[in-house]
Amino acid sequence: MKKEPRLFARPVARLICAESEMTVGYLYEWNNGDKQSAWLGPRTKNVRSEPMTEMLNGHAGMDDITGPSRVMG
Repeated sequence: MKKEPRLFARPVARLICAESEMTVGYLYEWNNGDKQSAWLGPRTKNVRSEPMTEMLNGHAGMDDITGPSRVMG
């Protein structure tokens, strides 16, 4: 059985250094189900992953440029 080719990937988790708590990479899932790490620098061994859905929920109302969003009333 031939495996489906990798055509596109989406980030599914942030890879965080267990010691420094800094983001050291991202975990991507390909259209065929394969997962692959993308490191921001040298590969780090002691990491934990934070699913992207948790990241989004934890930062709801935040804007990368202006900070917390304001509710206009």
